[in-house]
Amino acid sequence: MSDNTSPEKSPWGWKALIIATILSIIFLVVFYLAMKNEPDYMPGKQREAREAQANSSMQAQQTGSTEHNMSAEEHQMSADEHAAMNDSSASTAHQGH
Repeated sequence: MSDNTSPEKSPWGWKALIIATILSIIFLVVFYLAMKNEPDYMPGKQREAREAQANSSMQAQQTGSTEHNMSAEEHQMSADEHAAMNDSSASTAHQGH
C-alpha cells in the first residue's frame, strides 16, 4: 500500500513548499516596500509636503532678512558698487541663490 498523495512521497512535495516560501517572501517584501513608500496623493504625504513648504518659506524669510543686512565684503563687491545698489537690484541679486 503506497500512498503517493502525501507530500513526503510526492515528487513535488518539498519543491512546491520551497517555491511557495520564495514566492511568499517576494510578495511580503514588495508589500512592505509599497506600504513604506506612500504615494504623493495620500493625506500623510500631502501633510508632509505642506509642512516642508511652510518650513522652507520660513527659512527663506529668515535668510532674506539676514542677507539684507550683510556688508559689501560679504557680497564680494566694492563699497562703491554696494552704495550704488538700490533695493530692487539687491532683491534681484538675491533671487539667484
